[in-house]
Amino acid sequence: MCFAKGVPYDQASLRSIMHKRVDDFCDKMGNEPEEAQMEAALDETEEGLSEDICEFIEDHIQENLPESSPLLQEARQGVRRRIQRPSVSARLEVQNPEESIWARALGRFQVILQSLQQRCWDALTWLREKAVTFLEAICSVVKAVLGVLTDFCSSVGQLFGNLIQV
Repeated sequence: MCFAKGVPYDQASLRSIMHKRVDDFCDKMGNEPEEAQMEAALDETEEGLSEDICEFIEDHIQENLPESSPLLQEARQGVRRRIQRPSVSARLEVQNPEESIWARALGRFQVILQSLQQRCWDALTWLREKAVTFLEAICSVVKAVLGVLTDFCSSVGQLFGNLIQV
């Protein structure tokens, strides 16, 4: 489910696409789904949701940071890897024999969404660590340049001071 080019990449559009995924899941299931059919549809929905999230992020980056750099490319790939890593979500376990398959599906959806939230947090943490490392490297270079400029100003001052005295 790709975001159309030129369409604003706002949270409402992502939310709408996520709702559509759930609607599609429910439409596939019909009134009385079989457990195996629901498992496959849940797995497909989870994969689709993680792909939608990755595409949303990538499209937003493309729109707002059009210049590509190796660091930006690494960040995009790192975010995608972290969000799309395989989930270890629970199957539709029967804990209460009287619980409907839909109640179990709801529980699984909650596990899927919590997993996606955790993956996004992991990606955000990784990005922050990358940003800090990147910015510290730039700060270090700027400090070095400031040191060189300070020394250079002193040298120029001494040189002109000597020329003035002559």
